[in-house]
Amino acid sequence: MSKIQKQSFLEGALIMAIANMIVKVIGAFFKIPLKNLIGSDGMGMFYGAYNIYSALVVISTAGLPVAVSRMIAEANARGRGREIDRIYHVSFGLFLAIGALSTFLMVAFAKPLLAYQGNPDAFWSLIALAPAVFFVALMSVYRGYCQGLRNMVPTAVSQLIEALSKLVFGYGLAIVALKLGYGVEIASAGAILGVTIGTVLGAVYMAVRRRRVREVSKFSDFDPEVRTDRELLKTLVIIAIPITIGAAVMSLTNLIDNFVVMRRLQSIGYAKELTVAMYGAYSSMSVALMTLPQTLIVGMTVSLIPAIADAYGAKDYARARANTESATRLTGMLAFPCASGLFVLAWPLLNLLFSEDVDFAAPLLQTLAFAFLFVSLVSVTNALLQAAGKERLPVISMIAGGVVKLVTNFILIGTPSINIHGAPIGTIACYATIAIINIVFVYTKTELGPKQWYMLWKPLAAAVVMGIFAYFTYPPLAALLGARLGVIVCIGLCVAVYLAVMLLVRGFVREDILMLPKGAKIARMLRLK
Repeated sequence: MSKIQKQSFLEGALIMAIANMIVKVIGAFFKIPLKNLIGSDGMGMFYGAYNIYSALVVISTAGLPVAVSRMIAEANARGRGREIDRIYHVSFGLFLAIGALSTFLMVAFAKPLLAYQGNPDAFWSLIALAPAVFFVALMSVYRGYCQGLRNMVPTAVSQLIEALSKLVFGYGLAIVALKLGYGVEIASAGAILGVTIGTVLGAVYMAVRRRRVREVSKFSDFDPEVRTDRELLKTLVIIAIPITIGAAVMSLTNLIDNFVVMRRLQSIGYAKELTVAMYGAYSSMSVALMTLPQTLIVGMTVSLIPAIADAYGAKDYARARANTESATRLTGMLAFPCASGLFVLAWPLLNLLFSEDVDFAAPLLQTLAFAFLFVSLVSVTNALLQAAGKERLPVISMIAGGVVKLVTNFILIGTPSINIHGAPIGTIACYATIAIINIVFVYTKTELGPKQWYMLWKPLAAAVVMGIFAYFTYPPLAALLGARLGVIVCIGLCVAVYLAVMLLVRGFVREDILMLPKGAKIARMLRLK
């Protein structure tokens, strides 16, 4: 079998980063007007259902796509064509069963879960979302298959299909519900039904695309070293379970955090309706904006896992380390300026996107800007440990972080002078704990510990200069152009300043640039030695 032509680590990361960023922008075009349409109470119902769905999706599918992509990447590196097909078929049967069971559980326990959450009006939203779990499970096996073959394009396109369907169908159904005279609980259900429609269309696309990838691959019919279905299933489960547990711990922690926030706010005197609105504003504004740039990091980790697994499968440890060093540098180049921009421009950014609750959400977003740095570190270190076959170790760090988050939130949110401002502080404490433990594991349990941390001072310095520039530049721009146009122009200028400082301090590395499309030409233009 001739191996499939693969994208480099940074090519795959670039494809996923661009796709994820577009998806987030589409999501903003969905959630921002949706919040203006159904209000903070409606968004509280929306996120009440969505957080339960997210927790179940993580439990059902978090570890399996990573396991599939890693196993397929290793098999492809060793030239085992038939084993790649066997891995796909074994995982498909497993995903099918898990998806069906998860959808059933979501419907069966909808009322008691929402009653405990203190958000019973989200019932129809949760029912509308239940079938999505099944189709996400199917889509996950297709994505794991293509990612394992180092082809990120199908995953990227399916994400775009999901996002556009959510925007068109979700927002459209919410408008129809309100025009027909229904309340915000039905409008929220209509909006979230768009998510389900998107998963159906995304799964159909991935099924068609997988067939095309299979035809192009031209796998050989003879592979003497192929393992049996039982052996493959055992390996798949051994890899997937720790990853799933780790992801489930954080997802369940966030779900419990949802309960803690609203219940603790009520315990210090806030009415139920107000706590739902406060949590809705915090989730749909502060958290949503913080996670917007996070998609760039997530896209990189999706490409990083099969890249390192492929290198390990070929016993090319130099390439594995090179990918690790590139990932570390890229994390710094993305995380530092994003955090700086979120902190300095919190009010203008929220004012650009939302029509109300800006003064409430902006301080929360400023605190979350610091959390973003640790979230980025967690994403990359988790990927390194999983790709290196140490997928059990992140479970320890995730449990520790989850406990820290719950304890911090319980104490701080229950303090009247702090109230909901304790939630982003708990997020910082949580991800700082996970990041520190993960870094220790990477250095002590793998051979992938980065040796060029000193390179991070360059993007950090550039981000600080950019933040100072934004602080002094935005007020006159807002006075001259207006608040909303002013912040758009300011963002563009900030990007230019950041890139200029990075060039000045020689923050770009030639080896990284060469892995990009047209990398040699770009390196010559930047005069990188």
